Amino acid sequence: MVAQFKVKVLKKIFYSEETGFSVCRVSVKGQRENTTIVGNLFDVNEGDFLEIEGEVVNHPKFGEQIKVNTSKSILPQDREGMIKYLSSGRIKGIGKKIAEKIVDRFYNETFDILEKNPERLREIKGIQKKVIEEIKKNAKDNKIIRELTVKLGPYGIGHETIFKIFKEFAEDSFKVLENNPYLLIRRVRGVGFRIADTIAKRFGIVNNDSFRIKAGIDFWLSQYEQKNGDLYIEEPELAVRAAALLDVDEQEVANNIEQMVQQNLLAREQIDGHETVVMTYKNYAIEEMTAKHLYNLHNSSLNLAPLQVNFDYIFKQTSVKLTEEQEEAVISAVNNRITVITGGPGTGKTTIIRAIIESLEKDGKSVLIAAPTGRAAKRIEEATLYPASTIHRMLKIDPETWKFVHDEQNPLPADAIIIDEFSMVDFFLFYSLLKAISQHTRLIIIGDKDQLPSVGPGNVLRDLIDSGYFNVIYLNRNFRQTADSLIIENAYRINSGDNLIAKPYSEDLDFVLIKVTSEHQALEKVLRIIEYYKDNYHFNSSEFQVLVPMYRGNAGIDNINWKIQETFNKEQTVAKKDKMVFKRWDKVMQLKNNYEKEIFNGEQGVVADFNREKKAMIVDFDGNFLEYSIDELEELTLSYAVSVHKAQGSEYDMLALVLLPAHSIMLNRELFYTAVTRAKKKIFLISDPETIRRAIFNAAPAKRKTLLPKRLQGIFEFKKK
Repeated sequence: MVAQFKVKVLKKIFYSEETGFSVCRVSVKGQRENTTIVGNLFDVNEGDFLEIEGEVVNHPKFGEQIKVNTSKSILPQDREGMIKYLSSGRIKGIGKKIAEKIVDRFYNETFDILEKNPERLREIKGIQKKVIEEIKKNAKDNKIIRELTVKLGPYGIGHETIFKIFKEFAEDSFKVLENNPYLLIRRVRGVGFRIADTIAKRFGIVNNDSFRIKAGIDFWLSQYEQKNGDLYIEEPELAVRAAALLDVDEQEVANNIEQMVQQNLLAREQIDGHETVVMTYKNYAIEEMTAKHLYNLHNSSLNLAPLQVNFDYIFKQTSVKLTEEQEEAVISAVNNRITVITGGPGTGKTTIIRAIIESLEKDGKSVLIAAPTGRAAKRIEEATLYPASTIHRMLKIDPETWKFVHDEQNPLPADAIIIDEFSMVDFFLFYSLLKAISQHTRLIIIGDKDQLPSVGPGNVLRDLIDSGYFNVIYLNRNFRQTADSLIIENAYRINSGDNLIAKPYSEDLDFVLIKVTSEHQALEKVLRIIEYYKDNYHFNSSEFQVLVPMYRGNAGIDNINWKIQETFNKEQTVAKKDKMVFKRWDKVMQLKNNYEKEIFNGEQGVVADFNREKKAMIVDFDGNFLEYSIDELEELTLSYAVSVHKAQGSEYDMLALVLLPAHSIMLNRELFYTAVTRAKKKIFLISDPETIRRAIFNAAPAKRKTLLPKRLQGIFEFKKK
């Protein structure tokens, strides 16, 4: 039976950004017992008050809960809620202490007085005149926020999103919502297609509205880019998927694709003369410019004065005798504008970097070294004794424009730039790097072509190799260097599709296979390893890492993180964000590039403290202490366990790798090889024979849809004519 309830959200148990489906623990007005509500509740936060309509159901596993049909956000009704609402930053000039005084004086009249008669605040001792003036000044703004809440609340749009909409559009908010709410997707952080579409329906926008169809097309293109790393999609598939999403006819989608092509919002290409594909015009333009930059840099090799490499001098400096192919790599690097050096573990890539530096510096050439991640840069620095940085820090961010300082007008001041761990470099970062390289600079690319491609879109390393236009040095396995390492032996066996070597356990064995038959067993093994090695590697050590292919499940990334935190970190909780709990000494990872803080996706740190005055958590990133407000905590996650993708570019003294049947959808040779090569001294492979076999024999590499090789062919062949 459908009924109405007034509830206060106590805890958000689950929220899907993709669908808006939420599970929340709530208190219900008029009832003594708390209960659970489930349904599509976009952007609902703990402490929010809702009017909901739904029915009480009995879930076979979770018991009694309210299944929500519709919901509407309402202003808080109790003292605590009103104080929290007033001091949240929604109303300028009111902090917690002032909010308490206002609520205690006016209680039920509070919101009416703030909006219609703020002069009455003079009745409260201690409130300064400038605060009252600020409140009066913002009364109009607050009214808009209230009206937005009334309009959007019934459709599950929470206070946080409403406030973001107002901050972006102010008094034009309603105009935007009425005319083109899909503009929110580009302008308001956290608003995706589904939330914008919900708002659009509230304002009467019909299914076949052109703004809506174009937004749906953009949504599917962004999904392919984010989830698959693809830069294009076949046009018929895009039409089918967008039509299903939007519940419109495929022809209407096709018509809008045509319009977007004409408006230079999309680009259309033919592959092999018959297959038609579509990509964003931005991606098309960047691929075109990337190909031109590469051609111009490659072509400038004609003006490069040849350098003689003195290998006797290099030996004196490094005490390392180079192999023939390593010498070939050094000669190519110093005598070409673009050189690609690729090889697996133990092939001496770091040795080659040191040799290139010594050779160039002997001839008075300046060198910059960078890698995609801070850990990778630090590792190069330690191995070569030469300064290195992340690519982002090398390019530098302008805090006013949020663009890189180094570009075509301000190229990097170096005769040579060496980029290590290049398989991690995505399409967009590579373009930014190319723009900052002058035609008088050598670009030396070093990476392992057999590793996973970048987390971001594109497949740059393989595209450069497959194009056939650049000097590529392939480093083969060096048995002299790898004979004592079972880690490297098995890495090569994985890569060649051979069975692993599994030796009986001994304390000095560097590759240990631990057989398990369930996720529960795997989790227990991880916890026992951490306990056993706690004197060598603290639970939050940067030199020990758990790797898992997937987030879900009893032995998934999320649960392993929670269990390690619960078992080994006995500190008090310092901050919470949704279902994420942070304690002092927690090992955490940055999830997105933050140019303001100059911290980037994949960098790991440790929670150092919580500043109660600023309400900010402090994280130590290798001596760089950064503050995160509560709203910014979504940028962080626990990182005792991380995905193989997130660990790429890093190496750890000791590794626990969990591969289970539940991960089968992710398992392939490429992922397995990448994971194993992250270990320097010891790896525990927690798995079973069938899962290992499946991972080794699934040899299909990640295929990403890019057109860079085609564009390179076009420009190189055209210039020949």
